[in-house]
Amino acid sequence: MKVISLFSGAGGLDYGFKKAGFKIVWANDIDRDAVMTYRYNLKEYMLHGDIRKVDPKDIPDGDIIIGGFPCLGFTVARGKYRRPDDENNFLYLEFLRILKAKQTDFFLIENVPGMIKGERFKRLFAKMIRDFESAGYRVKYRELNAADYGVPQIRKRIIILGVRKDLDVELQYPEPTHSEKPAKTIYGTQLLPWVT
Repeated sequence: MKVISLFSGAGGLDYGFKKAGFKIVWANDIDRDAVMTYRYNLKEYMLHGDIRKVDPKDIPDGDIIIGGFPCLGFTVARGKYRRPDDENNFLYLEFLRILKAKQTDFFLIENVPGMIKGERFKRLFAKMIRDFESAGYRVKYRELNAADYGVPQIRKRIIILGVRKDLDVELQYPEPTHSEKPAKTIYGTQLLPWVT
């Protein structure tokens, strides 16, 4: 599958997709150092620039759009400086603009759990989901922890999945392979302990 990557940063998400056999056809980030790191490590084309100035016609066609718009307004790490009206929180509209124009079969968004922590943030998140649904996608989300998949790091993220409504496809989240307290799953398999 062909991947269009937005808000690509240094390429962590893209690297996972590439390792899984996907083809990155276009990537973008505004941060110069992130772009240099991406190009060095992934050896893929990446446009250095502001996504707000990108014309969707200049992006090749793809099967999926992936990305994680900046989390600065959502993250609980910012304490009292965390605000629902932070301009970064509305960069999802740029993701939505490109998605509407390209009409890829799927999309995936990764961001911090702070997106759904607190009433005002929950309202903003609900609007975001409605916006993606009104663009013609069935949307679901779940909080996943990287430690539950064998990564030696407790890293919780909201993963939003979307599939175009005209496709008869049901996207599934992967079942955990690891656990802080290993036990048998509902399928009778044994989860491995978290990796330290």
